[in-house]
Amino acid sequence: MDTINEHIAARDYIELVNFCEDFELQLALRPDSSISPEDFYGPFLLGYLVQQDLPSARFLWKRLPDNIKGNSKELKAIWDVGVALWQREYENVYSIINSQTWNPTITPLLEQLSENLRERMFSLISEAYSSIIIDDVSKFVGLPREKVLEIAEERSWDIDLSNNILQPKKTVVDTPQSTSLSNFSQLTDLVIHLEKS
Repeated sequence: MDTINEHIAARDYIELVNFCEDFELQLALRPDSSISPEDFYGPFLLGYLVQQDLPSARFLWKRLPDNIKGNSKELKAIWDVGVALWQREYENVYSIINSQTWNPTITPLLEQLSENLRERMFSLISEAYSSIIIDDVSKFVGLPREKVLEIAEERSWDIDLSNNILQPKKTVVDTPQSTSLSNFSQLTDLVIHLEKS
């Protein structure tokens, strides 16, 4: 499991997942009872989640033996994070992550997952809203109001405390963005979901 720890420490999540996929095949051919399911499947599942590969995470969860799923509260909690991501219940993602003490091996993965999701939410909010209630932003990014205001100020968003509103500035991206219909569709789905929340 040293290789898994090395990939986590290097923040090389693509190689982490590649290694775990190969190792899973080896375990299928030659089971090894000395390997703890949490030490292997926890990082494997989180590797998919960090990369926003929810379908692969879902298929991994489905193929895990029931005895492994049933005997590991930590794996179940990781999958609960995956379910919350799948259902776009972002407030629950942060809540689950912050609600328990995790194995030190996977803590950096959970921190990276939170950071990625938070940055993605700030970016999507800036693209989708001309104004938004501060407390709604706080829910979407899993941060207290004071921290949201601090980040909004860093991003040069307009802050109207009297009306409890932020006016996001669009994120300037250096790389060309695809304006395909699927990107527009994804943004529309997210705005609809955020409005329903």
